Amino acid sequence: MHKNLLIFFIFSLVFFSCSSGNTSEDEVSLSSEEFSYFSITKEDKSFSVDDFVNAGWKKSKSFITDALDKEGKPLTPDAKEIWYGFYNRKDIEIRFYENHLKALSSGADSAEAAVGRAVNANSKGGIITSTNNRVSYQSYVIAGNAVILCQDLINNCQDLADRLE
Repeated sequence: MHKNLLIFFIFSLVFFSCSSGNTSEDEVSLSSEEFSYFSITKEDKSFSVDDFVNAGWKKSKSFITDALDKEGKPLTPDAKEIWYGFYNRKDIEIRFYENHLKALSSGADSAEAAVGRAVNANSKGGIITSTNNRVSYQSYVIAGNAVILCQDLINNCQDLADRLE
């Protein structure tokens, strides 16, 4: 009985390993596009907190823009305002910059540092909640002069940016 089970297991392993490598280039490129973690939109626009509130974002509280990391470097250089709130029941942080170029440079750099960081990390941006946990961001959208950090996949941030007028 054990010998038959071993032969079946080996046969199954060989069969599945040989058949799993048949993905086309189109399937690979499609899946990489579906899992993008950032986008850029509305390059010629400038937004305020009220624009996001009017689009359906629920603001909760603001944060200082001159916070420093352990080495004394700014966490969000050039940010003019930072707000934390909710959209579609997900944590959304919005960082405002002087213009789109600042959002693309300083804003994108600080967003990259915050995206994918461990939940309880003590550096690289993100807010600390009332339970002393740090929100982990998985994606971001640069919309005009604002960088929108998303708790989960980019869909919520992109939807919020699309609703901006």
